[in-house]
Amino acid sequence: MSDDSNRVNLQPSAKENRISTTALVGCEECDTISRKVTLASGERAFCACCGGELYQPPKSLMNLLALVVTALIVFVLANSYPIVIVELQGNSSETTLIGAAMAMFKIDRAFVGTLILITTFIVPLINILLLLYVLSSVEIRKIRPKFLIPALRLLSAFRTWAMVEVFLVGVLVTLVKLVGMVVVIPGIALWAFAILSILMVAIASVQLQNIWNEIDRCMS
Repeated sequence: MSDDSNRVNLQPSAKENRISTTALVGCEECDTISRKVTLASGERAFCACCGGELYQPPKSLMNLLALVVTALIVFVLANSYPIVIVELQGNSSETTLIGAAMAMFKIDRAFVGTLILITTFIVPLINILLLLYVLSSVEIRKIRPKFLIPALRLLSAFRTWAMVEVFLVGVLVTLVKLVGMVVVIPGIALWAFAILSILMVAIASVQLQNIWNEIDRCMS
């Protein structure tokens, strides 16, 4: 145990020891193979070689499914209502996330518009739908998803490209700069994006390896 009471450093497994592969865990950062140990509630296992997190105690997939369903509902709200309403000399203007991206294309900023669409709409939606597919199959239909491996691989590839929180920070910085010049009224979507950011961080904190292990446990 390290100074942090919730941190457990695992030592690499000796090559000469023959143990079941289910008792081993591979580090996603440096590929070191370590022997699993039983963790207490709140503890996390870390690689002794690079310090990367290896796994946490199993978490209920139903709780994670509830988070994903909530995120999907909030995602729909965030993209259906205006982000902000700007009023200047009696004239008001409002836009949604998709509208903001389309505006970038109209002013010849196609690269920026594409980034907005990919990082704040397409990738987060794919992440939510893939998790919904996997978790609903296991927890509701009680079957192993047919495309479990491709789904988890896509999730692993797309997770780093979901940047809802970065978009939210950018909007807030822009609003602060506009406050002295125009009347800015936060829209429903702005609050929805704030909630969505928190939900996406909570969902992303659960490692895919932990999801895989819990699926194996539930299906065994």
